[in-house]
Amino acid sequence: MEGVDASSLIHNAKYQKLSKEHDVGESEKRISNLTDTIAQHILSFLPTKDAAKTSILSKRWAYLWLSIPVLDFHDVANHYSDSDEPPYKRKHFMDFVERALLLRDYSTITKFSLTCNVLYDSSRINTWISAAVKHKVQVLNIRLYKIREPFILPCCLFTCESLQELKLNIYYPLKLPSFVSFSSLKILTLIRIVFPDDHSAQMLFKGCSILEELHLISCSWENVKAVCISSPRILKLHIEDKEPPPSYVTDDEDDDMDDENNSVDQNDDSDDESDNVDDQNNPVYQNDDIDDQHSSDDQSDDTDDQSESGGCQFAVFGSSLKYFSYFGGFFLDCYIQDSSSIVEADLMACYSDRKIDYRAFKLLKGLSNAKSLKIDQFAVKALDDELLAHLPVFNSLTHVHFDWVVLFYSRQVLLSMLQKFPCLSSLKFEGLSFMFRYFGTYDWTLDPVPGCFLTHLKTIEISMFCGSEIELHAVRILLKSAAVLEKIVISFNPWELKDADGLKKQQEAQEQILSFPRASLSCLIAISCPPKEKKRLEFFL
Repeated sequence: MEGVDASSLIHNAKYQKLSKEHDVGESEKRISNLTDTIAQHILSFLPTKDAAKTSILSKRWAYLWLSIPVLDFHDVANHYSDSDEPPYKRKHFMDFVERALLLRDYSTITKFSLTCNVLYDSSRINTWISAAVKHKVQVLNIRLYKIREPFILPCCLFTCESLQELKLNIYYPLKLPSFVSFSSLKILTLIRIVFPDDHSAQMLFKGCSILEELHLISCSWENVKAVCISSPRILKLHIEDKEPPPSYVTDDEDDDMDDENNSVDQNDDSDDESDNVDDQNNPVYQNDDIDDQHSSDDQSDDTDDQSESGGCQFAVFGSSLKYFSYFGGFFLDCYIQDSSSIVEADLMACYSDRKIDYRAFKLLKGLSNAKSLKIDQFAVKALDDELLAHLPVFNSLTHVHFDWVVLFYSRQVLLSMLQKFPCLSSLKFEGLSFMFRYFGTYDWTLDPVPGCFLTHLKTIEISMFCGSEIELHAVRILLKSAAVLEKIVISFNPWELKDADGLKKQQEAQEQILSFPRASLSCLIAISCPPKEKKRLEFFL
C-alpha cells in the first residue's frame, strides 16, 4: 500500500510540474500574441527605464519600448541637497534619455515627464523638450532643479499645437518668446515659477485661449504688479499662495547667474511701455475700479483705503468658473470679478494681520454667488465686525464647511457669517478638537440664532468628534437651535477609540447626546464610530 502511495505522489508531482510548465508556456504564448499597440500600451504604465529592460526578452521586444506613447524620465538624484550625484550616474541618466529620443520613430508621444537637475546642461534638456514637442506631445510634465546657468525654455514649446496639459515646476525666472499661443491647452499647472514682470505673466495667460483648469502653486509674483485671468472657458482655478524661498539662486552658483539676474532687472525696465499698454486695455488692474464695479456702497471705498499697498493684484474674470480654491498667506491681492457660475469655493488662510484681513474679505466677497463654501479657522478669524458689515448676502449658498474650533473661539464672527447665509441647508464642522485646549465658559448659546437655523438648515455633520465637554455642549446648542433639522451626523475620531477607555468615553458621549433636547422633534441622530481601517460602522438613533 505504501508503494502505491509513493508512486501516486511521484505521479502527482510530475503532473503538477508539467502543468506549471504548460501554464508558463501558455502565458508566454499569450504575451507573444499581443499586438504591438497593446504591448506598448502596457509598457507605458512603467517608468521608461523599466520598460527599456524588456528589450532583452526577444528580438521583437528589442525596440518595442522605443515607441511607447508615455515617456517618464526621473533622475533619482537628490534635488534638494547641496551635494551633486556621482558623475557616472549623471552621465548614465543623460545618455539614456538621449538614446531613447534619438532612436524613437515618428510615433506620437501622448505624455512626456522629465524630472532632473539641470546643472550646466540647459541645452541638452531643451533638446529633449523640443523632441517631445516635435512628436506632438499632448501632456508635458517638467520638473527641473539646480539650475546653474542661464536657462530659457525652447520657443517651440509656447506654440505647441498638440499640447493639452502642461505642468511646469521650475524655480527660475520664466522667459517667454515674443509670441505665445497654446491653441489646444486645457490644463495648466505652474509650480514655483518666477514671473519676471507683468508683461510676461499677462502674455502667458492670454496665450491660453481655451484653458479650462489653472493651478498656481507657490509661484513668485514679487516682480508683478497686476495680472488678469480672463479665459472665457476656465472652469477650475486653484491657487496656493505660499511665500516662496528667499532666492532662487543656490549658494554654489557662479557669477554668470548674477549677470543673468541683472539682465532680468534690465528687461523689467524695457517692458514698462508694454506694461502701460496692458494697463490701458485692462482697467481691472486698478484696485479702486474693481471695487467700484462690485459695490456701490460708499463705505466699501473707505474699507479700500485701509488696504495696504504691495502685493500683486490678481483679478479673475470667470464667467464659466465653477471651482475655486485658495490656500496661502494672501501675498496676492486676489479678487473674483464674476462668480455667478461658481459651484464650490475653498478659502484657507495661513495667518492673520490687517493687510491679509482685508484681502481675505475682498476674496470672500467675490465668492458671494457660490453654492458650496469651505472656509478654515484662519480665514474666519481674519474677518472682524467692521469687515463683516460689508459682506454681501450669499443667497445661493446651500452648503458650508467650517473648522470645528471656529464654534468655540470665533463664535461671534461665525454667527455674523451665518446671518449672511439665509438659504443654508447643510452645515459641516471638521477638525481635531484635542489639538487645542478650551479655557472659555460653558454657558454660551447661539445668540441671535441665525435665520437659516429656523427655516432651511436640514443637515449638520460633525467629523473627528472626540466627546470632550465643550464638544458635547456645542452639540447640545446646535440641536436646541436648529428648528427644522432633519439629521445630525457625528463621526468619532477613530484614534480616540483605540482602547477600552476610549470606547467607554464614546458610549457615555452617545448616551448624553441622545438625552439632549431637540428643537426639531423629527431630527434623526446618526453616530458614526469608524475604526482606523476603512470599514465604517454607524448607529442610527
